[in-house]
Amino acid sequence: MIMNQFIVKHVIATGNFTKVKFEGGEEILLRPFIYIRPQDVIEFTPSVNGFKEIYKVFEDRGKNELKKVKIHPPYEKKEVICLPPHRFEVIFRERKSSEDWKMVKELERFHYRGKGLNKIVGRRTVLLAEIKEFGVIGYGILSASVVACAPRFKLLSTNFSDQMRSGLINQIVRIPRIVIHPEFRGLHLGALIAKHLVNYAQEYWDINHYTPIMIEVIAAMTEYHKFFEQAGFIKVGYTTGYKGQAIIPKYGNGSFSPRDSSEYKFMRNQQPKPYLVYPLSPEIKQKLKPYIISKALSFMTKKPKLKEPLKFENLTMKYRVKNGSTERTNIVKEVFGVDSEHAFSPVITGFSLLIEPGEVVLFTGASGSGKSTILKLLTTNLSSLENILEWSGTFRRLPENMVEVLNTDFDFAQPLIDQIKIGKDIRESIELLNSVGLTEAHLYIKRPNQISDGQKYRFAIAKLCDSEKPIWVADEFASTLNPEMAAIVAKGLRKLAYKYGATVLLGAPHISYFVGSLLPNKIFRLRWGMRALIYSLKVKNFHHDGNKILLSVLNNGNTPLTNLQVGLIAENGVFRLQGSISYLSQEQIHEISIELENDTTFSALVIKTDEGVGDILYTE
Repeated sequence: MIMNQFIVKHVIATGNFTKVKFEGGEEILLRPFIYIRPQDVIEFTPSVNGFKEIYKVFEDRGKNELKKVKIHPPYEKKEVICLPPHRFEVIFRERKSSEDWKMVKELERFHYRGKGLNKIVGRRTVLLAEIKEFGVIGYGILSASVVACAPRFKLLSTNFSDQMRSGLINQIVRIPRIVIHPEFRGLHLGALIAKHLVNYAQEYWDINHYTPIMIEVIAAMTEYHKFFEQAGFIKVGYTTGYKGQAIIPKYGNGSFSPRDSSEYKFMRNQQPKPYLVYPLSPEIKQKLKPYIISKALSFMTKKPKLKEPLKFENLTMKYRVKNGSTERTNIVKEVFGVDSEHAFSPVITGFSLLIEPGEVVLFTGASGSGKSTILKLLTTNLSSLENILEWSGTFRRLPENMVEVLNTDFDFAQPLIDQIKIGKDIRESIELLNSVGLTEAHLYIKRPNQISDGQKYRFAIAKLCDSEKPIWVADEFASTLNPEMAAIVAKGLRKLAYKYGATVLLGAPHISYFVGSLLPNKIFRLRWGMRALIYSLKVKNFHHDGNKILLSVLNNGNTPLTNLQVGLIAENGVFRLQGSISYLSQEQIHEISIELENDTTFSALVIKTDEGVGDILYTE
């Protein structure tokens, strides 16, 4: 035994601390439920009286080599998640107190299987995901794995008895649960929590002095939510499933709360479930090679359903005068020197624009500047339009069956999941609902009258995207949503429009909370009695060959664009700059060449400007 190593004599665990007593009489207090037992050898760096790090030292029973597993300091890492214009600093950390456990229990109700943390057998630990401004917004659990698992037996060429006799079962770690508050699921937190659980297992985990060689996930929801695969997990196959039977668990130590097995009988009537693995050793990496599907980098093809541009040429519009004369209106006219014509002066004057198929277009400006009026030209039938508006100039009218308008005319008798992608694979329905921020399993089975106003709005966006029509129109876009959810919905809408080939026209007076995530191709900033400012950017040419990307962009608006940046977007939204230009004048074309490093991974290539317009090219 060396000078800074001590043998554990006694351990006292509570919800707020772990007291460790050593054979030499020393005592220390550490975080709750640390996985140490009597006779464990603990090493302090630099010393027991002034330690900065603490390790458990043992001979790894699976590898026959000396190992050090970290105990202190507690696991704590920071990640930055970007959802323009929002930037979140997320801390992934171990539980530090009983208050943390209360937060976990609060979040438990959002798990798709509901309550049941105590059903997790063997050793377990929890990592919390915390944003300072919002508190704990998610958690993930590592645990000992289940003993019977057919795809594991096949992968490792073992069986039930051999894995138990050899201790192999102690080298397998499982992620039984990841839970994220529904309002934050659009931030790709699932993949990040999975990534940090992997990191934790590599640094902090052992079972009975066996360190892990792989991490498993066995869960039906992985068919619908792919964040484990985004985190590097590899799908190996499916469990066998079985009917009847039940297991009464025998719990081990190394938990994060006391448990009582008497009330739990579970693992009954199990359907086959996907089985995914993350390798932690070279041997497992080798065994997983046959299951790895290598995909060359490719971009989604944009196929707009609209075949011809929408044109508005020299358009001037005003509302028809219908006001009669009353005693009070006559007083107003006399006192202020106005007549009824002033109240109905032109709302749009000399307005021309071209909207190309597949573009996302945002109309903004103060109330009364004409946003809704322009959208009415496309969404109101001609006879009704003629009753309320007078206009000169030309614009292209479209058949009503080509235009879908955002509305809340739901079927209140049907659950949400039965109103989206009817007749299609349920995976498509769930994917669409997830894309607009409706990611909670309980929401899928609720009816529209059972959800909040904000959730109703997101469902209306889902219905809009499910219309399969060439043009989607939404006035007062995201006006009922909080800033973070507005950005989540805008991001999802942008990708769905790309995927389904829609041309999107949105109106909103306030756009700062979401425009960076929407990245419209055009922004029309309408101003009372003044020429509209048109910010517009178009990708003229795009070519991808291996690790090289060539593209050119055109400013086809009436206003210069500044600080044009081209970069790659990771799953967590972080932007990696690849090229830039400080100023792009009207009709100017800028060519950009990008050389990717080997194994570069990203979810989209993004062009953005300080004015808010840009473009997004999504990878497959």
